[in-house]
Amino acid sequence: MKKIIGSILLLLPLVIFGNDISVATPQELEQAAKKADPGDRIIITDAGIWKDVNLKIRGHGTTQQRIVITTSDDAPLFIEGTSSLSIAGEHLHLKNFYFRKGHAAKNSVITFRISDDLANHCTIENFVIDHYNKLNRFDSDNWVVLWGQHNRIIHCTFDGKINAGPVLIVELNDERSQKNFHLIEKNHFKNRYRLGSNGGETIRIGVSRYSMHDSNTQLTNNFFEHCSGETEIVSIKSGANYIAGNYFFECEGSLVLRHGDNNVVDGNIFDGNFQKETGGVRMVNSGHVIKNNMFKNLRGEGFRSPLTIMNGVPNSLINRYMPVKDVKIHHNTFVQSGSLVFGGGKDNERTVAPENIRFENNTFVQYSDEWYMDNNKKGILFANNNASDVFQDVKVNSNSFGSTLVSKNVQTDAHASTKYIIENADELYNVLQQAHAYDTLFLQSDQLIFGLEKPLLITKPLILTGNQQYIFVSNADKTLPAFIVIANNGSLQVENIHFLGTYESYGNVRAGINTDMDGVLQCYTLKVKNCTFTDFNESSFAGIKAEKASFADSLYVENCLFHNISGNGIAFNAERDDKGIYNVENVWINNCIFSNILNSAIDIYRGGNDESTTGPFVEIYHCTFNEVDNKEQGAAVRLIGPQYIRFANNQIYRSGQGGRSIECREFRYHDIRIQHSNFFESGKIDTFYPQNIGDNTQEKPVLINYKKLDKQLPKSFKLKQTIGSYELI
Repeated sequence: MKKIIGSILLLLPLVIFGNDISVATPQELEQAAKKADPGDRIIITDAGIWKDVNLKIRGHGTTQQRIVITTSDDAPLFIEGTSSLSIAGEHLHLKNFYFRKGHAAKNSVITFRISDDLANHCTIENFVIDHYNKLNRFDSDNWVVLWGQHNRIIHCTFDGKINAGPVLIVELNDERSQKNFHLIEKNHFKNRYRLGSNGGETIRIGVSRYSMHDSNTQLTNNFFEHCSGETEIVSIKSGANYIAGNYFFECEGSLVLRHGDNNVVDGNIFDGNFQKETGGVRMVNSGHVIKNNMFKNLRGEGFRSPLTIMNGVPNSLINRYMPVKDVKIHHNTFVQSGSLVFGGGKDNERTVAPENIRFENNTFVQYSDEWYMDNNKKGILFANNNASDVFQDVKVNSNSFGSTLVSKNVQTDAHASTKYIIENADELYNVLQQAHAYDTLFLQSDQLIFGLEKPLLITKPLILTGNQQYIFVSNADKTLPAFIVIANNGSLQVENIHFLGTYESYGNVRAGINTDMDGVLQCYTLKVKNCTFTDFNESSFAGIKAEKASFADSLYVENCLFHNISGNGIAFNAERDDKGIYNVENVWINNCIFSNILNSAIDIYRGGNDESTTGPFVEIYHCTFNEVDNKEQGAAVRLIGPQYIRFANNQIYRSGQGGRSIECREFRYHDIRIQHSNFFESGKIDTFYPQNIGDNTQEKPVLINYKKLDKQLPKSFKLKQTIGSYELI
């Protein structure tokens, strides 16, 4: 008997721990997973780079004996190119995969499903997905899609999602995936860049169609850093989820309980660090509990306030706004943040006030007396809330989140910026190829005119300027798309250039500055100062414009002249699908002159009624508009859909006479101010809400300073004054 027991004890380690199986290729890995017994460990030896692989890993472990798939010495397995990973089976545990330098093969990078086979009790750990984006920003994919039940995403890093589609989705579109009890824990979600459209969530749990089903997903102890794709950082569209212990840092948006009931938000930290549009929690539906959270230094308003309880829609469809009721909000701390909103989004559709909301034992630190906005004045019980001047802050160590495959606090050697002196067009093209990011291309030449045979392609952040205003003209036989084209990874600061769209018998130029016709994946910044844009002589041409599928984080235009243009002066209006998509987030135009322009001087477009973004933000100051868009039903300045507009101290002279001097298409909640401007013999200001129009006058004529204009033009040009206008001779 002792010998038998001893033999059994000797065999037990083999039964519990299984065998180590070495593999070196994707094919070997797939075959090994299929054949593996519970408790086996599959080791990818000499992990290096796998490119253009569509891995399908099936395996069946048990609760006591998982099948582990890892790398030798925990080295990263780099997966590049057009690749994906699909998992199916039970009790698989995958570690140390690193996706980079490519994009998903189809609609997702990692899927917990192969055909109709789902994954259950499976884990990915210590994974990285790093800037793994499709090439077109609106070519949608998802980085991780969870199906099945009891799966885990732990200690992973997801960095740099740019294109449409959430970073992580929990699907409920299958009965086998409901009440799933997934665990998403200790991950680092970072740099989910602004999309300029709906579909930029970092995480979505559920979907409206199945939102009355419970998910029971646990989203706990994760770090969200600069996740600003849209208004919803985390979009909850299901019931009975537990969101706890997460840290949101400088995220422009909110954790949104959009659909579904009985969700718990417990012990999270929302730290805006005083950055604009940083929010906390927004809620719809019933039975939620919001407790023990800290909301500090948040600067969002409205839908992005520290706490927003939405108004509901009577007899609401499942995908609209169910009334909010039976919610408990207690023991939260609000520190130096904006007002809370009770009854958010109140309009002609959303008329049902929140009901039976208990707001108790919450603390307000360094707040004024008015710490909330109540649009309905009923349905909310306030009890035992208090004010304080001090609070105990919580420090979070970001290094404890995410994958160990990502180096923490890496110091990179910054390239010392170089200033190149350029005397002719050939040198300009050559330097453009060899320049590094943030270098300066400085024009200094005896010749005033630079003849370009092809566009200057900007693929890195650069500065282009000169010691005087040089003239860019076309030397090409065919029409050029632009003098300057901003492409992927490009940003530009340009000064002292005159963009002359028509020159001698050479081909036309469609724009002074434009984006790549194929789209621009990364958002970019464009700063234009002391430049002149003249003689773009077709209705589709413009001084500055953007194409579809491009998105500027910021556009700054100062001290510029736009003259004799048959199209638009500035056109960021390419997204016309009316789905809330737009081309630029922040626009600042100051001290510019727009004269003799056939279409609008400025055209910024955001169509549709989507509420997932807060831009564009448009500011126009101290500009002169002279004889602009006098066509029937025209508009000298067309601002369709920007949600923040400041138009002040401008002069509008004989512009928009066939229609409108300014055309807006704002919603009730947009922040619009048109004021302190002078209108003379110009069209009307067309807005839905006249209260947005401040103090303006239409009595005094505009006095155009022709001497000032003359200084802005190259020495080879002069101004000829006519009545109320000027022309180049």
